[in-house]
Amino acid sequence: MAIVDILLASYNGEKYIETQLLSLIWQTFRDWRLLIHDDGSKDATVDIIKKWSLIDNRIHLIEDTIICGGAAKNFMHLLSFVDAEYIMFCDQDDIWFDNKIEVMVEAIQKKEKSVSHVVYSNSYVWKSDKGILGKGALAFPKKIEQFLFLNGGMLGCMAIFNRTMCFNLLRWKGNCAMHDHLLHLAGISFGEVEYLSLSLMLYRKHQNNVTGGDYLKINDYRKITKNHKKPVVDKRHYDTVKRFYLLYKGIINTQKLRKIKLFLLLPRIKKIKRFGLIVLGGFQIYNSRLRLIIKLIIRPYIGII
Repeated sequence: MAIVDILLASYNGEKYIETQLLSLIWQTFRDWRLLIHDDGSKDATVDIIKKWSLIDNRIHLIEDTIICGGAAKNFMHLLSFVDAEYIMFCDQDDIWFDNKIEVMVEAIQKKEKSVSHVVYSNSYVWKSDKGILGKGALAFPKKIEQFLFLNGGMLGCMAIFNRTMCFNLLRWKGNCAMHDHLLHLAGISFGEVEYLSLSLMLYRKHQNNVTGGDYLKINDYRKITKNHKKPVVDKRHYDTVKRFYLLYKGIINTQKLRKIKLFLLLPRIKKIKRFGLIVLGGFQIYNSRLRLIIKLIIRPYIGII
C-alpha cells in the first residue's frame, strides 16, 4: 500500500495529461499510487493513460463504466477507492514541481492522524503563451467567516489531506458545487487547515479549464464593478453549505455553527438587516470587509454565477 493516493479525474485531456503524468513520474517522493477515473472522454485521453500505466505500475485507470458527468462528482467518486494514509487531488492539465509530494507529505506527517487535517501549498498561475501570471491563491482563510463568501475554496490540486478527512468526506451524499470547495469547507469547519507559503506547481490556465476563475489581483477592485451583474453568493455553493450544515452539524463547534447558520439565514431577511448582520458577523472576502461591502452594494445577493 502506498503512502499517498493521488486522485485524477480526467475528461478530454489529451492536450495536457501526458505532461502532468510525467511531472508525477519525476517526483522525488516515490511511494505514491495514481488513481484515474475517466468521465467518458471522446479524445485520446484514455489511450494515453493506458500507455503510461504499462510503463509505470503506480498508475491505475479505474474502468467501472460509471459516468459522473462532471469533475466534482468524478473526484468524489475517486475517494471511494482510497486506501493510503494521505490523499492528493490532481488536475489533468497542471504541472507539479518535482518536490511537491515530498514537501506536502513532510508537512502533513507532523499532524495528528485522528484529526481531519488538510495542508495547502500555493501555485503559480501559468499560461503557455504568456508565462507566469501570479499566484494561484491570494487569500488564506483561517476562520469560517473569512471563507463562506468566497464562492469556492483553495484549489484541490494544491492540497494534501489525511485519511480521517477522507473518511468524513465519504459521508457526503448528493451534489456539491466542487470537490475542492467541500474539502476546504470541511477543513475550516471541523478539521484543521495549514497553508504553506511555497508554490509547488504550475496551475495551467486555458479556455477549457473546469475549475478556477480568472486571475485576480488582491487589491484590484475594478473586477468587482466590471462584473456587477454577478451575485455576491453563488447558489450552487450556498446549497453545498446548506447540505454540509445538515450533514456535519454534529461535529462542528458551536461558534462556527452559529456563523454557518447566519450565512444560511441571510438570503431570507431584508436587505438592510442583512447588510448589518454581515458586518456585525465579521464576514470578509479575500480577507477584506471593504471588498465584501462593495459587492453587497453594487451586486445582486444570490444567484447562479
